[in-house]
Amino acid sequence: MSKKKLIIIISIVAVVLAGAITGIVLCVNRDKDDTEQAQVEEKKEKCPVDFNALQAQNPDVYAYVEVPDTQISYPVLQKEGNKDYYSNHTIDNVEGRVPGAIYTEDYNKKDFTDPNTILYGHNMKDGSMFATLHQFENPEFFNQDRVFYIYTPEHKYTYKVFAASTISDDHLIVKYGFTSGGDNVKFAADLQNSGEYKQGTDIKGDTKLCTLFTCTADDDKRYVVVGYLTDVQDFDTK
Repeated sequence: MSKKKLIIIISIVAVVLAGAITGIVLCVNRDKDDTEQAQVEEKKEKCPVDFNALQAQNPDVYAYVEVPDTQISYPVLQKEGNKDYYSNHTIDNVEGRVPGAIYTEDYNKKDFTDPNTILYGHNMKDGSMFATLHQFENPEFFNQDRVFYIYTPEHKYTYKVFAASTISDDHLIVKYGFTSGGDNVKFAADLQNSGEYKQGTDIKGDTKLCTLFTCTADDDKRYVVVGYLTDVQDFDTK
């Protein structure tokens, strides 16, 4: 066999071997990626809230709110066609002025994609409902790195608190046009001028806010704690 033919044969074998090795590497990497993806999916947490039980109690339950280091840990309800129904009805549909339930008006969608989702709750003397929101009036409490959580059957929403303020009793959704896009920038600017506010917070027009809204001792005033959305975690719904 000539030297030229031998070189050609060796070159062909080398190319074939290189292709085979590349194929093996790609296959291994693909299997590794698939394994890592499967591990990520396996690590998804289950929702810690028993929505099946809550919705059996009342099908208007669609979310759950939790504010660490307060007594606030309640289901959130919404009555379609009757925006403030749960201001004077309990989760069991018992009618009366208080305690009502934690609720949103039907101006807000239930998927927390609105510019500002507003949760309402009474300021109860026994510390229940949204009474302990007033802990944020203490600058020492407010200035810690505070967050609150909203749970739905599919997601966990984390909001970082940036403002806590006593405001007028104006209807916020109407006042700031939140039914048609709204003005989060102006809302945030007004909050900055009226209470505790985390300096350096950059609220943009497309920032998703959640406002926790309750009463004060003054019938013409309300107290709000406001957070901006920082994270959405998917739950394992299988």
